[in-house]
Amino acid sequence: MSCLLALSATVGAAGCASTEYVNEGPGQPTPRASGSLPPGSVGVCKQPFTKRPPIVSEELWAHAKVCTPRTPASYIRLGYAKDGSAGADPEAEQLVERVLAALAEGTDPDDGNNKMTSAIRAVRAYAAKRDELRARIVRESPAERACDVTYLLNTTSAARSKLSGGDACTAEVFDPEARADRCLFDTKRPEGLWLSSGWSCMTFTGALGNEASCHQLCGYDDYCTRQVYCAAGDVNLLLCALGVCLPEPGVKVD
Repeated sequence: MSCLLALSATVGAAGCASTEYVNEGPGQPTPRASGSLPPGSVGVCKQPFTKRPPIVSEELWAHAKVCTPRTPASYIRLGYAKDGSAGADPEAEQLVERVLAALAEGTDPDDGNNKMTSAIRAVRAYAAKRDELRARIVRESPAERACDVTYLLNTTSAARSKLSGGDACTAEVFDPEARADRCLFDTKRPEGLWLSSGWSCMTFTGALGNEASCHQLCGYDDYCTRQVYCAAGDVNLLLCALGVCLPEPGVKVD
């Protein structure tokens, strides 16, 4: 029986109690609004006492929080040439300059792959002396031929440009200060974008870059696809030596 009918049927009855609405407050902010990592986004942090990788966005580097023991293993670690209590690492700085120079010439279809192969050998030699890089060195048979990294990256770079509608960014991560996804790489550095053009495919992360299969990024070129499996480990190592370290194998990024 409604309150109105009850009142008309019962003379002198006490009025019906009114509905009370309790103010529950604004509630918890969403992860994106609070600056914490939202589902589906990729987190980054910067290693203490390190320099900004030249291929990483300056704004993102400024906004990224410092890595701590509590930072999830799925976060990408940024930074190179550690300069803390252990001192600077001039060898790391020289290596980064060498790799960037090789990348700048690596697109040359005639001699670019020789430059890339030389840079990869230098990075492997350096990584063998560094605990944080040693596990990323690809162990391969001496009988295996050198990977055609130039062909691979030239092909994936062209395919990604078409798939993304011309968007230069090859990977987006969450910016905790802007509270939005932004490009991880400095889009004004073509060598960084070229190296990371096959990022989501070669690293099998899924969440990084524009989602695309290896066949799509290779333009359905079987030779290119074979190079994905040949060069993926070395691209991972090169990126980490440049200061963009993906999670260790087996750790899901998303």
